[in-house]
Amino acid sequence: MNEHTTPPTSAQRHPRALFGRMQIYAQNHPRGYAVRAVFIGFPLLMLPPLVLCAVLIGEWSLLWPMLLGALVPLVIMGAVLIAFMPWFVRRMVGTSTLPPETDPLDLLEAKRQLRRGGLHESDEVNRIARIVAAQAEFKINSPRTLLVFGSIGSVSLAGLALLTYLSQGAGFDFWFRLFLAVLLMVYCLGFLPWVKRYRQRARDFASLYDAHRQERRWAV
Repeated sequence: MNEHTTPPTSAQRHPRALFGRMQIYAQNHPRGYAVRAVFIGFPLLMLPPLVLCAVLIGEWSLLWPMLLGALVPLVIMGAVLIAFMPWFVRRMVGTSTLPPETDPLDLLEAKRQLRRGGLHESDEVNRIARIVAAQAEFKINSPRTLLVFGSIGSVSLAGLALLTYLSQGAGFDFWFRLFLAVLLMVYCLGFLPWVKRYRQRARDFASLYDAHRQERRWAV
């Protein structure tokens, strides 16, 4: 297991290590990952709000009609997700895919190394960090893409807020949607500097790693 002969259980159960295991699987089996996300994630996301609505209304008999009403859009969304997940993953990582045998602990350490800067003492961690650095360069991960999606989402929510105001006045729905629009834009603008720093650190690491490999070739 690379340089981790017997990794501690706490490290294996670290949330980011578990997320890394999911990330590795998603990059190598995007459609299988989408199927699991649909059949596991969708029920976990949808059932609690529907049950809460039934509790607040006080009519448990409405739970099944609400479930059936939510089933059609969920099936459509799930089919779209499964169909387009391979394309989305390719746009996210390009040709720089993490190998399926990648150790999630090494991936976790590689991401830490990108933030710290410099090379790690482990060649395997450096190799994985170089792949992650290459993935950071793709357009869909760029600050411009983040700003575009954030602007579209904010404008859409602001438009819904305006329609709500014109039809219902300045009620709770209007202020809630306006709050979401402002929150999304503030989040994107606040996240933008972090994305720029991360991409710059990824470029710096890639240059350092490539130069180090070139020096090793010349030394041989």
